[in-house]
Amino acid sequence: MDNNRVAALDAGRALAIVGVVAVHLSFQFPNLPGGVTLMARMGQYGVQLFFVISAITIFMTLETDHARCAGVRHVTLRFYIKRFFRIAPLYYAAIAIYGLISYGAARSGIERAWVLGVHGPVDVLLNMLFLHALSPTAINNVVPGGWSIGVEMLFYMIAPLLFFLAMNRVRLMFATVVLLAVSAAVLSMSDCNGTLECNVHNNSFSYFWPPVQGPCFIVGMWGWYAFREHLLGASTLTRRAPWMYLSLAAGFALLTAALGVWLDKAHALAPIVAACSAVAFLLFVCTRRARVHRAEGEKRTVPGERAVRRCAAALGRESYGIYLWHFICVYVTFHFFEGRFHAEDHETSIALYVTTLTVVLLASYVLSRVSDRLIQGRATRLSRRLLASVDRRFHAMRDTRIARDTLTARLNRPTLPADVRPSYADRTP
Repeated sequence: MDNNRVAALDAGRALAIVGVVAVHLSFQFPNLPGGVTLMARMGQYGVQLFFVISAITIFMTLETDHARCAGVRHVTLRFYIKRFFRIAPLYYAAIAIYGLISYGAARSGIERAWVLGVHGPVDVLLNMLFLHALSPTAINNVVPGGWSIGVEMLFYMIAPLLFFLAMNRVRLMFATVVLLAVSAAVLSMSDCNGTLECNVHNNSFSYFWPPVQGPCFIVGMWGWYAFREHLLGASTLTRRAPWMYLSLAAGFALLTAALGVWLDKAHALAPIVAACSAVAFLLFVCTRRARVHRAEGEKRTVPGERAVRRCAAALGRESYGIYLWHFICVYVTFHFFEGRFHAEDHETSIALYVTTLTVVLLASYVLSRVSDRLIQGRATRLSRRLLASVDRRFHAMRDTRIARDTLTARLNRPTLPADVRPSYADRTP
């Protein structure tokens, strides 16, 4: 069942990263048919799919660690170490690389090569501390797309607390209500002048920041706790279950499109609706895969389906690196092919768009693999050594505590007075 779960999450990551790259490329193709443009614009909600998958993965990992670790502090410390070494090394590299690109663009006078907004040293520092999601000038100007990393890292700060609250559903419900109320209150007071009747503009600071995007993690958290057995493929399923989840995913996706793309009026609500669609989609993938395995077995898998699964798994595994580096590929195509993309008709634009999307995904994948070998792989090995050291320390502390408690219990064991102890004659028949 574990393989099914991982495959489903990788499929979700693959869909998310394809959507994100698709929407960023679509702005270079003004002659795409309206339907294709709308579908491409929906790709921006791949970020919310990432958020949901991240929440599910976090709570699943915390449950695993809680079963094998020595206590709350042990679980929490392991979580922060793993998350830091998973996110920070590549992100710090992205800060340096995009800084060099921006500097080179400014020196050469190639305005189209700018990939960043105006920012200063304080903004760079906020990005290094992962507090940039709270600053309008730092949230998305130091690293393109860095706003989502900032929002995610802020959620990581409170994830262990939410996990230990989740052991009591009443307290978890209370925490959820408080978090949603805080998000609504902050959004109301900051952008809506004390009301909820305002329009949050797409791709603005008000859209990017945590009060709007944070509820997506709450949706993912409840998706894990409410549908754990379905996500693991361990529940008994009817034939209708996968298609019911697919219908829910499509319905929420249409509502997301209506709110965030067609009407262009409810960008504050679109992310949380997109998160609901993401949960339903993951449930569809998990339950569908479980049904196929139980009904047919792995041997009857169609070869073409295997190839799709392998591609999805590859894109899913490298989704973080692809997300960071695809902006380089997108801006390269924008700089060198802008005139060609603007001049073509509908049919040619579609062909060029699909070809460019494929090339950018492949190039970004290669860059991700290179950065994984040079940076992330070394960071992973370092984190494993650090985690092993932490485990030894906490397990030694636990063993010492157990031994001390056992010795104390023996010393405090009551003994019978000499006059009431049974004599030898009493003990013999």
